[in-house]
Amino acid sequence: MPTAVQLDFDGTVTVADVSFLLLDTYAGSNWRDYLDDYSQGRIYAGVFNKKVFGMVKADRKTMTDFVLASPLVIVRPGFREFIDFCSQNGIKVVIVSHGLVFYIEAILKKLGVAGLDVRAAENVFSPAGMKVMYLGPDGHELEAGFKEAWTDWLLQRGYRVIYVGDGSSDVRPSKKANSVCATGDLLESRRRENLPCVPFNDFFDVITGVKALVKL
Repeated sequence: MPTAVQLDFDGTVTVADVSFLLLDTYAGSNWRDYLDDYSQGRIYAGVFNKKVFGMVKADRKTMTDFVLASPLVIVRPGFREFIDFCSQNGIKVVIVSHGLVFYIEAILKKLGVAGLDVRAAENVFSPAGMKVMYLGPDGHELEAGFKEAWTDWLLQRGYRVIYVGDGSSDVRPSKKANSVCATGDLLESRRRENLPCVPFNDFFDVITGVKALVKL
């Protein structure tokens, strides 16, 4: 059975949530009025990001330059080594994130990581406000269940899925996966529910965990 890693980005590949850094810088303070509703599950990720990124009027270059220069955008140690490890062992890596495609691709390019499958919010820049949308495997827009839809897609194609994530939005899709590597809120959730997982602090830990899970 082929193996695929479904990899979250913000808080997992990066230590901080890059989208929140962008919103704090370019959306003004009012965006956080919606954060509690999202955190408490009263609005879906797709609805939340439409509202808050609609407040952002900066152009692509301005925000890309900010992301690439910010000392707060830190990639977890071992990420590049993890990607090389997966490539050398025939393991598919798919980044599935509630973040935005433009900054994920910019960070990967800066790291010299090419060819990864990135599934995140599509974005259109406009002086009237950014437009974002999440597209599922069938090409239709999803306001909820985005990460789960891509987990299902991998499973339906016969992959053994190893889920790697950190946040509350990773809880549901991780339960569909065959194995889980977790940190942060996801790790706490797995432990509360007595669900198995491999804890990690960096991607060297993830490499060790994946080796054990696929018996390499």
